[in-house]
Amino acid sequence: MFLIAVDEAGYGPKLGPLVIAATLWEGPTESSRWNDTIAEMWDVMKTPVSIDGQRIRVDDSKRVFQSRTQRRGDTSPLGNLHRAISFAHHSMGRPESNWQQRLPTMIPDDHHCVESIPWLADMLKPGRWLSELPDEWLPEESIARATQAWAVPDWQITDARARMVTAKAFNAFCELNASGTSANKSDLLGETSLGLVASMLNSQTLESHNHGQIFFDRHGGRRYYAGVIAAIFPDAIVRVVDETSRCSVYDVETATHRLRMHFTVKGDSFVPVAMSSLHAKCLREIAMAFFNHHFEDRWLGPEPYQPTAGYPVDADRFLAAATATLNSQSIATSDLIRCR
Repeated sequence: MFLIAVDEAGYGPKLGPLVIAATLWEGPTESSRWNDTIAEMWDVMKTPVSIDGQRIRVDDSKRVFQSRTQRRGDTSPLGNLHRAISFAHHSMGRPESNWQQRLPTMIPDDHHCVESIPWLADMLKPGRWLSELPDEWLPEESIARATQAWAVPDWQITDARARMVTAKAFNAFCELNASGTSANKSDLLGETSLGLVASMLNSQTLESHNHGQIFFDRHGGRRYYAGVIAAIFPDAIVRVVDETSRCSVYDVETATHRLRMHFTVKGDSFVPVAMSSLHAKCLREIAMAFFNHHFEDRWLGPEPYQPTAGYPVDADRFLAAATATLNSQSIATSDLIRCR
């Protein structure tokens, strides 16, 4: 059996990319059994463990990100996210030594799109990594305690993949079509999340597994997913198991796998989803660091540059101050600002 967990970061902002991340966990190959007792095995990763001198737990990404540690000698705002993800990276046995090497393999579907956006492109250019961001993965000895304390019997995290949906791609998805209708961002989130799962299911490592559990953090009050599942998996048999205010569950039978998909409110209370949330949040924050660095270097505003996190009120403040800068760079608003 295998498990794929999916979560996002940047669903609400007006500026910067929407990031959707998925982590892959592999368990006993022949098993088809899943229950609450198995799920609860991951709770060991909610116990704080010392990683590189800081107490880290796998939790909601906002909590981990906001547990700022500069007062204890950590100069990077992404320090705790990087600590948790360094643990995941070593657990996967990945060969890359730093973030810049890892990005092309983590966002392969969006690599060329990100390269085409001036304020994001430096993320992928050798020698252009920002000094204030963590880059090198922590050494294995730094995460040794976590490796021991967070071991889940018979299960191992083996991969992480993500989609980085730029504002330009976001707007292209949501624009009016020939029939005069348009998609909304809930459609984008659902289709992109399921598409990410579909791409991970093609991994050769999953050929030996017949059964999989797929977990999503549910957003926006949406309860019914059978239609979008059928659209992304057109040859699959989709059966509704349950659709409640808290959780929607579906059995999905493809040519190669029998899947159970769970869309759960506050899904990131389940550790594998929280680990995906940490990946998504870190990627989003890295992207926003490059965004701010790009515009600060070219700033023509009347006041000194103030970084933006991209959320609506602060985005409006940034855009009002950035008029001269945006005009000088001939930046199309549809490339920069999400339409919804």
